[in-house]
Amino acid sequence: MFIGHYGPAAAAAGGKIKLWHGFVAVQFLDILWAPFILLGIEHVRIVENFTASNHLDLYHMPYTHSLVMAAFWSILAGAAYGFMRKGGGVIIGLLVFSHWVLDFITHKPDLELWFGGPKVGLGLWDNLTLALSTELALFGAGALIYLKNTQPKNVVGRAAPLIIFALLAALQVYATFSPPAPSVDEFAATAVASYIVIAALAAVIDAVRAPAK
Repeated sequence: MFIGHYGPAAAAAGGKIKLWHGFVAVQFLDILWAPFILLGIEHVRIVENFTASNHLDLYHMPYTHSLVMAAFWSILAGAAYGFMRKGGGVIIGLLVFSHWVLDFITHKPDLELWFGGPKVGLGLWDNLTLALSTELALFGAGALIYLKNTQPKNVVGRAAPLIIFALLAALQVYATFSPPAPSVDEFAATAVASYIVIAALAAVIDAVRAPAK
């Protein structure tokens, strides 16, 4: 899952946490995963049409995407956020863990429950229409909740979220139908760059919107 991860973050933002904090939280496991791929700690194969929705054989990622490690990273991130911000840690922890839950729905059985344990995944990615519509619906619902829970500070605050959210939806469609990446390293590097850019766009929205009164 890609853009669907951002739905829960958008729904939870605007109060105790900023939108960009939520965006980082829901992709935290993948933010770790990409460098782990580049360092050879975890592994992925690019196999054209491996699923109907992408070209990734995610056969080895126990340190970021096993259930036990997803819980560990969630607790760690939530505790660190709560300590630094004096609030919001539980929300951040739940958002981090939401990544694993949504991956469980979409992935083939490639998510270990524990190191060397059975792998699970419901395989929604094998149904292109349902997978894409689910991604967009999750993100759209979260975006609507965010807009309801916040208000613009100025005219830019009215337009910015609509433009950026539409851009992210278009990015999901492009990613779904794009050809395979030339290499695993290029894919991982592109993933890291995209997470940074998306978080930065969320920070722009944070700057022009405030919690609704």
